[in-house]
Amino acid sequence: MIWIFEIGILFVVALALRRILHMGRDDVRQVQAPRFRRPGNNPLCTPLASEIEGHTTILGVLLNDVIEEQNSGNAEVARRMLRVFDSERERLVELVVDLQNLSIKYLPAIQYPIYTRFLNHEAFRSQPVSDFVKRHGGLDQFIFRSKLRFNLQLRLMRRVTALLNESFEELKDGAETTSASLDWALFQIDLYFHDLDLLAKETLLGFNEQLAGLPDSVRQDIAVEISALTSRQSVLTPQSSAFQR
Repeated sequence: MIWIFEIGILFVVALALRRILHMGRDDVRQVQAPRFRRPGNNPLCTPLASEIEGHTTILGVLLNDVIEEQNSGNAEVARRMLRVFDSERERLVELVVDLQNLSIKYLPAIQYPIYTRFLNHEAFRSQPVSDFVKRHGGLDQFIFRSKLRFNLQLRLMRRVTALLNESFEELKDGAETTSASLDWALFQIDLYFHDLDLLAKETLLGFNEQLAGLPDSVRQDIAVEISALTSRQSVLTPQSSAFQR
């Protein structure tokens, strides 16, 4: 039993020395997520950025209108508008999930070291999401290859997206009962919407970093898939604009 303990100590010491000496890791730094910026250095991300901003802008306006109607005593009108908000929210979630799946699909094609962004639990406002990221967001410190580290962060974002979607769905039934329950639901939805907005933009920025590590031979295929993806969930096309009116 003593030799097992000694091997464990040697492994921990070796791991610590490897991190201190930066051995075995790609020449790429890990950066904490900054405030959102449009990824303007890659034209492939332009339609995605426009769609995400379009969805989040619509959702922000809708949620403000719902809260205003509720504060004015028009609970039934607020509930109806909240259903419109939830329908648009589902479209944004689907867009984010599709983008995450696209990123995973082309993960094996990465040929160059890529920057790794990581989620800061303090940036999220809802308790379930913040706690989840805090519990699961530190595993990347034991991974030294940028591709594996990026893969881990991407899958963490997928799990957070699923958690957010479940949290939204759980609030829908509560909002349909009393005015007090609607007040509480709107408070929670406001927090969840902030986290969904942040997660959508982090997914986009992570995808932008991934594009920098991909060879030119796959970019045309990605462009076709991005076009199909944004067309399905677009709020910017003439047809969608007419529908919104």
